Amino acid sequence: MIQRKQTLFLLAAFILTVVCMCMQVATLYGNEGIVFAKVYNLWLSDGQGHHTFRSAPLFACLVLSALLSLVTIFMYMKRKLQATMCLINMALLVVWFLLLAVLPQRIGGSMVLEWTVVLPAVSILLQFMARRGILADEKLVRSLDRIR
Repeated sequence: MIQRKQTLFLLAAFILTVVCMCMQVATLYGNEGIVFAKVYNLWLSDGQGHHTFRSAPLFACLVLSALLSLVTIFMYMKRKLQATMCLINMALLVVWFLLLAVLPQRIGGSMVLEWTVVLPAVSILLQFMARRGILADEKLVRSLDRIR
């Protein structure tokens, strides 16, 4: 199971998703250029240490994505389902980016992104590469079935 390259891609995607889940994603600035809030995946933290959970959908997308990556690793005997789960995971990460883009309009102000925003994009790439490996394995198994 761990020898397959797609398993390593899925494991790396899981790790990157968990790292992004735990770190600051962006900083929101008000109209005067003053820091309004720091955006984490689970909450918004203002200067006084108060937390509002307006960004919780970001956290939910990443939790589902991390769990789906972990479950996908152990579905190695069902390659078609595994490839489908990779597609669903990529869609979840795209939804995460859409929710992040909508967040400043919901709250007001402008947003400056942190470097951790790159991690879900890399995770999408890793999911894509894993899916290609899974489909290549499926193609190989089908061709071996034809030879017999």
